[in-house]
Amino acid sequence: MNFKFLLLFIFSVGIVLLLPSCNDQDALETDAELIPYFDIFSKEASKRGVSVDYEAARIEGLLQDIPNASVQGQCFRNEEKPRKVIIDINYWSNANELEKQFIIFHELGHCFLDRDHLDSSEPDGLCTSIMHSSPNACPFELTTLNREEYLDELFR
Repeated sequence: MNFKFLLLFIFSVGIVLLLPSCNDQDALETDAELIPYFDIFSKEASKRGVSVDYEAARIEGLLQDIPNASVQGQCFRNEEKPRKVIIDINYWSNANELEKQFIIFHELGHCFLDRDHLDSSEPDGLCTSIMHSSPNACPFELTTLNREEYLDELFR
């Protein structure tokens, strides 16, 4: 009877040790400072008929140092691993509320919506889309006056 107990114990410990490693591989991580902005993206998407499920899409967000000073955010797309929105921690620390929304919306535009850059301009010269490639592509600033129009275009 002790032999059966020992085998059951070894089997149970083996299962317990295996389960966390499987779960760890599936777990998505998003830095706490980014979560409210991921939530804003989801809410704005929903208002425009787009359903957002970061778990199903396997998207996470991280604040990290991006060595290239001209890059404020990146989207890494990989079919075998979670997609990652990486935001430069220095940019984030100095950004105002609308700048934070802009960078999250732009990078989730790539990672969640699979949008590419769009550098076209309106007749007044301003960027057509929040998805422009750089500040040099066209004049752009997300403001309370143009936010809805840019978000309508993003989720079209």
